[in-house]
Amino acid sequence: MSGPIEARDVLALFARTRPLFTALGDERRQEIVVFLLESAAPRSVGDIAARLELSQPATSHHLKILRDAGLLTVRRSGTLRLYDLNADAYPDLLTPIHDLVTLIISCASGPGEQ
Repeated sequence: MSGPIEARDVLALFARTRPLFTALGDERRQEIVVFLLESAAPRSVGDIAARLELSQPATSHHLKILRDAGLLTVRRSGTLRLYDLNADAYPDLLTPIHDLVTLIISCASGPGEQ
């Protein structure tokens, strides 16, 4: 591939990964992901809000962004909504980031350095 084609490929991968970067670009959302990684079970909005010392509406906002990016699942248990990592989707979600980094490195390398 020539440089300009690879640059277009980089832009396409940026567009594809933008929702994930947006979701993970916020420190509070990173804390939610880590909290759920540490948890042995799905957690309610109240559990997450208490851990992060945030209001429930603010926590719900962050959870929605993470869910919309495909990082979380939600299920109802009575009146509670329980959030968990959507680990089954992670390979599909994270592969474009790997591809993006690889392509950027490839584009940044001079001829013969690849």
